[in-house]
Amino acid sequence: MKILVLDDYMDHAKYAPSMQNLCAQIEKNCLAETESMIHEDFDLLFVRSKTREFDAIIMSGSEALYSKPEDKAKFSKAIEATKEVQLPLLGICGGHQLIGMAYGEQVVNMGKSIKGYRDVEIIADDPFFDDLPRVISVTESHQEMVEHVPTGFELLANSEDTPIEAFRIPHRVLYGVQFHPERNDNEHPAGATVLRNFGRLVKR
Repeated sequence: MKILVLDDYMDHAKYAPSMQNLCAQIEKNCLAETESMIHEDFDLLFVRSKTREFDAIIMSGSEALYSKPEDKAKFSKAIEATKEVQLPLLGICGGHQLIGMAYGEQVVNMGKSIKGYRDVEIIADDPFFDDLPRVISVTESHQEMVEHVPTGFELLANSEDTPIEAFRIPHRVLYGVQFHPERNDNEHPAGATVLRNFGRLVKR
């Protein structure tokens, strides 16, 4: 299995360790080969002509603040291209927000920063959360969120601070999570389980 990992960071050099960890966690938990590319190259032409080389796409987090027009403008091609993706897709943090924008919703500033391990409540039965309790402890690192669940999506999880922690399009392998499943450890293994479940869904 081969997964394309989209680097949504604006400062690619600074966040290279984050991307390396994301790819390593995908390879370990999804049992997949990874190939990464920067978001500046992710456009409609690429999606329509090159994505058949992959089995799935995972979109990374980002330091961009999409509520700022100047930041959102830098991702205009990626937002347009995301709507065209037909492969299994997982958006993480900023990638989750990209999916929200691609499907017509806004990203808004929360007025505070949410960081560290936080409890997230799973509110819908879904194979994406197989083998997990109803409340999981996962890493958060955001100060913005998708304002509303996009039309046609299902809300899967929420938290005290963030009403939309996970969503999906029913009948497709297309998920967004506001948290960072790739940032996990032995005491907080839920994120690794989420990645394993995504890998299983791609292989079905």
